[in-house]
Amino acid sequence: MGSAWDVRISSGATRADRLRALIDEFAALGREAGSGAPSGARPPRISDHALPDQLVVLADDFFAAAAAGSGPGVPLPQPEVTRLLARAGAAVGAARADLDTPGFGFRPF
Repeated sequence: MGSAWDVRISSGATRADRLRALIDEFAALGREAGSGAPSGARPPRISDHALPDQLVVLADDFFAAAAAGSGPGVPLPQPEVTRLLARAGAAVGAARADLDTPGFGFRPF
């Protein structure tokens, strides 16, 4: 029997694939916000059970860089920070819509 991460979502991808896509989005957002990650770098592919931890680390890097409001040597203007935060919110919302399907996530009794 496979894990919940192996379940297919409406796009045909697995839940793990969808979370990896969100992780990649946060890595790109972090670079744009000035996290210091090199251009073109992608997070390493890790086991499905560790994906939530990887997302937390990359989201934390992004939010720290956005809060500092600085890019590589050049301060980011507030409208750019606001734009990046809106993109992060949209990315999370889209991923949640894809992932929040029956049999996955918290369901009240």
